[in-house]
Order: sequence, then structure tokens, then C-alpha cells
Amino acid sequence: MNINVNKMYLIFRILLALHITGIVMMAGTTMIDYLTFKTFWQFADAGDNRVFGLIPLMARYGTFIKTGAVTIILTGIALFVLYKGAIWAQPWFKVKIVLVIALILNGLLIGNRQGHKLRETVMAHATDFLQHTVSIRESMSRFYPIQLTLFFLIILISMIRIKSMSV
Repeated sequence: MNINVNKMYLIFRILLALHITGIVMMAGTTMIDYLTFKTFWQFADAGDNRVFGLIPLMARYGTFIKTGAVTIILTGIALFVLYKGAIWAQPWFKVKIVLVIALILNGLLIGNRQGHKLRETVMAHATDFLQHTVSIRESMSRFYPIQLTLFFLIILISMIRIKSMSV
């Protein structure tokens, strides 16, 4: 029986490592996207044409976000099954789920939409895109700090509470 417990513990640790990797991948990509967004506007405000070179780069970040999200979802389901759903009784888990839902909704409804809209508007109005993107800029300037705060809270709650859990 000791071998079975050791195998379960190893599986738990591997799943947890992959789960955290997915979160770090998503949070790190969001941070890089935010820094690119800030650089984009520094170039735009200065009238620097390098701004257009950042558009294709910004469009590629979604792949990393999606890969991290799939990793989180799959490992999250596996961890849930490993705990036979008992984790649902933990208050910290319920808070984490609410934060994850907020993260996903903020990403899909604000970040993804506004990012696509920004790229399309810049390319459609290359010579005068600044006046066409004021509201997008304001929306995205709020999006990134909210998204990064949600990531921080999810990681904080996960790390504080997961330590007390055992398989």
C-alpha cells in the first residue's frame, strides 16, 4: 500500500507542477504583453514607425495564453479527480474558482476583444490611428493591471492553501 501512496503523491506533485507552469506561462505572457503594450504607446506617442513592427508580435502572444490555459484546465481537472472532488469543500478553492472565472471573463471580454480591435484599427488607420484608438487604449490600460492582480491573487491563494493539502 505504501507504493500506491507514493505513486499518488508523485502524480499529485507532477500535476501540481504542470498546473503552476500553466499559470506562470499565462501570467508571464500577460506581463510581456503589457510591457509590449506600453512600448507600443511610447512609440506611438513619439511618432515612431517601429510601432507597426510590434503589431505582429502582439498577435502571437495569444498562443502562449491558450497553451497555458489548456494546461491549467487539464491539470485542474486531473487534480480535482485525484482528490475525488473533496477539494470543493475547501473555502479557498471556491475563492480561487471565482478569481479564475473573473480572469477568464476579463481576458476574453476585455483583453482579447480590445487587443484584436487595437490591431485592426491601427492597420486600418495607419496614418492617424491615435485618434481612433483612444477608448481602446484606456480600456487596455485598465485591463492589464486587473489581469495581473487576478493572477497574483490566484497564485497567492493556491500557494498558501495547497501546502496544507495532502493526497
